[in-house]
Amino acid sequence: MLIWLIYSKEEASRNKHYITMYFDECNRRDIELILVYREDIEIGIRNGKPFVLYQGIEQDRPDFVICRIIDSLLTKHLEILGLKVFNSYRVSSICNDKQQTYQFVSKGGIKIMDTIFTNKAYWDDMPYPAVIKPAHGRGGNNVYLVKNEDEYRAAMRQMPDFDIIIQKVASDIGRDLRVYVIGKRIIVAILRVSDTDFRSNFSLGGSAQVYTLSGNERQLIYKIIDMFDFGLVGIDFVFDKGELVFNEIEDVVGSRMLYAKTDINIVSEYLDYMIKSTKASVKA
Repeated sequence: MLIWLIYSKEEASRNKHYITMYFDECNRRDIELILVYREDIEIGIRNGKPFVLYQGIEQDRPDFVICRIIDSLLTKHLEILGLKVFNSYRVSSICNDKQQTYQFVSKGGIKIMDTIFTNKAYWDDMPYPAVIKPAHGRGGNNVYLVKNEDEYRAAMRQMPDFDIIIQKVASDIGRDLRVYVIGKRIIVAILRVSDTDFRSNFSLGGSAQVYTLSGNERQLIYKIIDMFDFGLVGIDFVFDKGELVFNEIEDVVGSRMLYAKTDINIVSEYLDYMIKSTKASVKA
């Protein structure tokens, strides 16, 4: 079996340990893994047919691809060529756009904090306090809590030039939950808390601990899971008056918090899932 693991060169340099884990787990399974840099991939149409080159030449086609970058065009192109990609184009295209994510998840009757989709124009009926964030952002970057018009205008001046989310603030500020999911299975839930920032991201200095889900919380999460065909994702929730409220889905989800707080080998579990899923699709 042959697998491609796609990273940008910058992200690969920041995730050397995680990449090494993939190589170790593949070696244990006698699987060939190739680290493929996005910068060295060329895609397009030639003689009326889609093609993909790596380092300027055609390579042996992998049995499946693990895509650790946000690049829906590449993911779609690889799928057109008949390759199985984790996460899929459908998951990647929806979950990396918060506007699309909220639209899609709301169809399932999932509770979401009141949200406005807008651009950099001033919003007259601003529901202060509010959270301002880019529709395509991740990792807590360019996310602002604004309490008045001056803070709102200052935040908007810092925004990149794309669509903006304006969202009502959940009552339990600085506290959220990430649920790691592989396929249709909940792996673990991690509570993230910050006493100094309304953003509780572990990468921004928030603390973290394993969280025991209630029966109702598990039902809510599985309701979201059933709407998608996930590979590996993180489903994030905020707390409003103690109740879980959907926030977003991380497609290229990080695992530092998982390894810091649990003994779960998420790479091993994910590989087993992808191998089983690929073999099942071939038989079908």
